[in-house]
Amino acid sequence: MKTSLIVSLVVSVLVGIFLIYQGYQLNRDVESVAHRAQVAADVPDMLEYMKELKSGMERHGMTRGHTALIFKTPANDLAKLNGSIASIITRLEAVKDIPRTETTYQVALDDIRGTIRELEEPSMGFLLVQYWFLFLAGIGIWVWPAIIFFRDPF
Repeated sequence: MKTSLIVSLVVSVLVGIFLIYQGYQLNRDVESVAHRAQVAADVPDMLEYMKELKSGMERHGMTRGHTALIFKTPANDLAKLNGSIASIITRLEAVKDIPRTETTYQVALDDIRGTIRELEEPSMGFLLVQYWFLFLAGIGIWVWPAIIFFRDPF
């Protein structure tokens, strides 16, 4: 019994470390970059961050599928999110040649900033969809020793 509890603890800690590290990488390459794009001071910086966001999502395989296991909607569709990011990049390419002092530049920049702010944050949902079995295994790792313990306590 004692051995099974120790094994459960070790395995759950390793699974937890793995999931936390994966979540960190997704957050670093996706959400953090999107936030930097939103608060960028001018179009060239914003464009650079949006391109980095697109490549980060591609690097992690976040180009298709959903960030929900069951309730799949257009709001959690990664292909649509990638389409939105591509549209934002296209708009930024069009705006970058307008002089910074123009009102049109500032209005476009503010509008794009608002669009970026409203983008879905896909990392945690993507992590759950990719590693749902580890979340279930993490629960199971603690359930079976508890069953054994209550059937035969020491």
